[in-house]
Amino acid sequence: MAKKEIPLYKQKPKPRFGVWLRELRQENGLALREVAAAVGMDQAHLSKAELGQRLPTEEQVKALAVFFKIKPEEMEARRLAEKLIRELEGSPAGLAAFNILREEPRIFNS
Repeated sequence: MAKKEIPLYKQKPKPRFGVWLRELRQENGLALREVAAAVGMDQAHLSKAELGQRLPTEEQVKALAVFFKIKPEEMEARRLAEKLIRELEGSPAGLAAFNILREEPRIFNS
């Protein structure tokens, strides 16, 4: 059976990337140092990612996805969404840009 799509206005907002990453780590009962060591990432960088002060690289996200057994595309999509939010928040045209992206999903299906 196909998964029913929920309209955007009824969806709970997803947490920001860092919050989501920290929750993922904590739900698995893991220390920051354990995750950082397992994915070959500096502990300070991982901490800053969880605090929303930095974004992991695409390669680090792939390693995190493998470690947490999450689809790499999902984790990378969350990272890219966070990157866009950071780029566009506070911009007078930011909301308009998000609306264009939402209206034009076919540009990503090429």
